[in-house]
Amino acid sequence: MSNADVEAASLLNNRQRRGQRGPASAAANGPDGPRPQVQAVGTLPPNHPYHQMKRVAIMGAALWGLHEFGVYHAVLRSPDISHGWFKLGLGASIATLIIKSYVELYEGKTKKRRVDYANFRQITHAVILLLLLASVSFHAALWPHYGGFKTILIMIMVGYGVLLQAALLVPTWVQNLVGAALMTFFIQQYA
Repeated sequence: MSNADVEAASLLNNRQRRGQRGPASAAANGPDGPRPQVQAVGTLPPNHPYHQMKRVAIMGAALWGLHEFGVYHAVLRSPDISHGWFKLGLGASIATLIIKSYVELYEGKTKKRRVDYANFRQITHAVILLLLLASVSFHAALWPHYGGFKTILIMIMVGYGVLLQAALLVPTWVQNLVGAALMTFFIQQYA
């Protein structure tokens, strides 16, 4: 029996255990109803403790790296940081957070609209442009102080190590609440 046969058999067994019967029930679980989660054989679910611990470890390593580089104090006090570019990046980040909060909390939770690319094409494109603007602005702001390699490393630590891992660990309402609180605190410190 091939690996594909084993996987198909396990999917069929899972459907029968849940009381589903083939493609007709899959069509019933379309855009309006819940869709069954299909998991490859031999893989762990996304919220398995192993994945959660890995995310916490990545975030901890990134925060440690940012502390070792002294990024927070450099941004607040260094004359080498281009503060005009940094303010532009901060504004783009705030706009991204506001749009993210509006779409996820108001449109998604309150109005019960499905949050995906098909429903929010223009907003998705606006957020992509804002993220590009913020990334370029932060690179331009940090480059004079840290140079090329360290600036790129800092941006990876912030984007992948902190922001992405936090987005995977906590629910969206917590992300938006904590994001607004941290942005407010940082703006007060930066001003």
